[in-house]
Amino acid sequence: MSKTAKLENEDKLFKKALEVGTKIAAMQGYTLTNQGTTPSMKAKAIYLFLVEVNQITPLPADKCDGKNIRKRLALWIHSALPDDDPLK
Repeated sequence: MSKTAKLENEDKLFKKALEVGTKIAAMQGYTLTNQGTTPSMKAKAIYLFLVEVNQITPLPADKCDGKNIRKRLALWIHSALPDDDPLK
């Protein structure tokens, strides 16, 4: 897959990435609460957690914004899903 290619189900993949990322963080002892956090804050927290545990490569500092974090999380879960998953 090309780095610039648009993922077909990017919104659904992003939601799945938030769900899976939250579960992985909880299994590692991190609690990401929904209370008082915006979706973009939660996405950044999950992104930073996944970078810390070496699940994804960090974005360059000048590209670390909401749109790029969203894309990176969607790409991460896309590569982690089995080939027969309906989101692929």
